[in-house]
Amino acid sequence: AYGHGLLPVAKTLATQCDKLGVARFGEAKQLREGGIATPLLLMGTLLTNEEIQWCADHKVALAVHSECFAEQVYQSQHRPSLEVWLKQDTGMSRLGMDSATLLRAHRKLVSKANIGPIRLMTHFSSAEDSTSPASAIQLQRFDQLAQQLPGVEHSLANSAGLIALPDSRRQWVRPGIMLYGDDPTSGKSPLLKPVMSLKSRIVAIKDVLEGESVGYNQRWTAPRTSRVAAIGIGYGDGYPRQLPNGTPVLVNDQRFPLVGRISMDICSIDITDATSPIAVGDEVTLWGQGLPAANIAAAADTISYHLFTGVTSRVPRFYST
Repeated sequence: AYGHGLLPVAKTLATQCDKLGVARFGEAKQLREGGIATPLLLMGTLLTNEEIQWCADHKVALAVHSECFAEQVYQSQHRPSLEVWLKQDTGMSRLGMDSATLLRAHRKLVSKANIGPIRLMTHFSSAEDSTSPASAIQLQRFDQLAQQLPGVEHSLANSAGLIALPDSRRQWVRPGIMLYGDDPTSGKSPLLKPVMSLKSRIVAIKDVLEGESVGYNQRWTAPRTSRVAAIGIGYGDGYPRQLPNGTPVLVNDQRFPLVGRISMDICSIDITDATSPIAVGDEVTLWGQGLPAANIAAAADTISYHLFTGVTSRVPRFYST
């Protein structure tokens, strides 16, 4: 769930979707053991024959992304029937079959009574980039294949496809990062609201004389006598160590710049120009409402997906409805 918590998110979404998608067999088991009965789609993994049988027993559809996996599913003696999503590689060059291989797999699997329904899927490499021709090429390749499989349902659109590629919206769509309020298309969908806020508190405040440095390696030196606040969060919590001086942090509706290198447990901000009092214990927002994760990710030369999934287990989670 993009770092937001597998079971809490599944419980929120379970009655609002037709399927939940997971990447790992262990995630599928965790959802079933946690009481989630919504049909699942398991994508991009390897399975034993015993695990294939478990998926059939528990209404877990399989994304079949290679000819050898298609053969394994074909040979499986599972009961009841197993839903299959055949994955075409239209240009991602990661998982998926070329058209000829997929058609062979379809002919084989459709002949088995314990397999069905069969659906067709692919994945965009660059749907968030409106200047890239890649998505149009992938869509064309997919449709050329789909024409040879009439009556088969399709799934192409990820979050970026849903927002930026209307032609990719077919019978099934796969919203991911947008469910958590992040727009991979850099603003084409202004109605999205962040779900996660990463917060901490100020643990110390001190005056730093002009010419004195803050943190490891003297990465920031005070250009004037400055008021500096230490925050109880660091890269041990998933706040990226590579964030530069000047990265914004939100305290009491005021933005302050990060100063000095981020430590494992502590980072610091310059609050010299605060327009209202700042005190030890005040809540700090590192990203979330009022401070988009995408902005912090850009400062760290990464993506918001990386921030969300990088929050470590020692950070307490609090959920609200």
